[in-house]
Amino acid sequence: MPNFTRHQIAYNLLSALRGAGLGVRDEFEGRQEPSSWFFRCLAYDQSELDIMESGAIDALHAPSALVELSLDEVAVTAAAIGPEGLLSYLSWEADDEPFGEAGPTPEDKIPGLGFHPDVHLGYLALDVAPPSLWMDERRSDPESNEALARRLAVMAQQVGGVCDVVEVHIEGALDASEDGWADRTAEVRPAGVSVHFTLEIPLAGTGERELSMKFDDGARTAAAAIDGMRLVFQRLSAGER
Repeated sequence: MPNFTRHQIAYNLLSALRGAGLGVRDEFEGRQEPSSWFFRCLAYDQSELDIMESGAIDALHAPSALVELSLDEVAVTAAAIGPEGLLSYLSWEADDEPFGEAGPTPEDKIPGLGFHPDVHLGYLALDVAPPSLWMDERRSDPESNEALARRLAVMAQQVGGVCDVVEVHIEGALDASEDGWADRTAEVRPAGVSVHFTLEIPLAGTGERELSMKFDDGARTAAAAIDGMRLVFQRLSAGER
């Protein structure tokens, strides 16, 4: 089994994003629960990120991907030491004798011992969203909103084939009306638009090669969704349906 550490795993994720032509900023890590650790960053197309950070353009409006990797630290430790390593922490109740400092002998090993297939090493979540200016510049009417939702759904399915979960998130915003919230003529405009992808990382059968392949899949999905998001808004601006 590989000697997994959470920082090594995060580094592999960043390498995969770079390999897909994405640059990152606003890296952040922390704990969600006593045994859950996360790493989060914001990914842009590298060429657009270079322009933003060079100061050549005061405000470049570009789609981005919020990338979050959540790890079960118990599973990370288990992956590092393997099932046989776990045996050194168990006692053999048949004779009430621990395996001892030397660990279990081949005769002591439990046949078929392995990681449960439902246990996950972690999850890689991607939320690809347009800049707020793109939403502000769009007109809001039922036909236009449906066109946006339809195009985002098609794009998400096209680029998210390797993902376990693919979702389109669109929150509806109702602007204040002189007649109050009961005004049925008030229009609901889309807000908080994003396309969400999740890749599950199982504990069983995941080594360094498999983990790198998962991260490569996630990075390519993020890069394709960023390009797809840009194309969706370009076509809607050009009046296509």
